[in-house]
Amino acid sequence: MRSVVRTFFQFFALLYIASLSGQLALAGDFEDGVAFYEDEHYVAAFAAFSKAAAKGNADAQFNLGMMYVNGEGTQRDYKKAMALYLESAEQDNVRAQVNLGRMYAKGLGVTQNYGQAISWYKKAAEAGYADAQYSLGVIYASGIGARQDFRMALYYFQQAADQGNASAQYNIGQMYFKGNGVKLDYVEAYKWFTLAGSYNDAVFYRQYAERKMSKEQIADAKRLAAEWKPETEK
Repeated sequence: MRSVVRTFFQFFALLYIASLSGQLALAGDFEDGVAFYEDEHYVAAFAAFSKAAAKGNADAQFNLGMMYVNGEGTQRDYKKAMALYLESAEQDNVRAQVNLGRMYAKGLGVTQNYGQAISWYKKAAEAGYADAQYSLGVIYASGIGARQDFRMALYYFQQAADQGNASAQYNIGQMYFKGNGVKLDYVEAYKWFTLAGSYNDAVFYRQYAERKMSKEQIADAKRLAAEWKPETEK
């Protein structure tokens, strides 16, 4: 981005200066909104984010949408939240894309539409966003919103789990524990429940699996969990 700015500066110095001043003002509004929000001054945060959002700041649009959903600094309004999420999502904000998916899945501010939910989840999933990958895994594992497909569920859970997403790791453990879409494997189940830590009932299922395993299997599962690394560290 900086090289592009430098290139434009060489030929369009005056335009660059004007653009830079606008960007600084936009960034100032957004940063003010963040500071106000962290101090729980929600009305002031809402006003600051509104200014930045009106100038096209995707993060401000997302944050403003969240405030409409939560009723912070303003009245709860799912339709306005949807409109802001859409503006942000169309600028490739993956968090907005995921929240659009959730709104469509739950029918908040819009008619429930799993097709649209999946479409937005996939945009964020393709960008590598773990929450979107996990959400797709849930849809395919449950069969709610799409035809049940454990192979696809494992595919998306695995992508999220490889990034250290505990909820996805827990769900992979469940699949191996129950033999859903994979061969029942207590060693793999134990490994993934261990990686999931205290998420949900991971501890309970790990202890339950342990009763069905030999000492060698338990040792093997613990070793696999200890050797596991997030995708970014591989």
